[in-house]
Amino acid sequence: MPAQLRFKAGAVGQYFDGPLHNGRMVEVHSSTCSHCQAQTEFPSQKRMMEFVDVCRGCMKLICLRCVGKPCRPFEAEAERIEREHRLQQRIAAAAWRCY
Repeated sequence: MPAQLRFKAGAVGQYFDGPLHNGRMVEVHSSTCSHCQAQTEFPSQKRMMEFVDVCRGCMKLICLRCVGKPCRPFEAEAERIEREHRLQQRIAAAAWRCY
């Protein structure tokens, strides 16, 4: 019995080749990388793991470019950038000594 995939694609895309009335429709699945927000498209759920991998830190789907790098989910990275920006604002305000 084949193993069940716990991870599912995030979206399904449809591309049309040729005119709509007599062209063919190609359906692809896609996933967004949890670390860099890159879109990855793959032909079917069965072949998904050839195009994406699972991060062992956050247990989310990531693109092949992020495999082997430290776990840095996009949400955590955005929060780090916001904290850094607030700190820079406080340092700039303290330098003016008027607040």
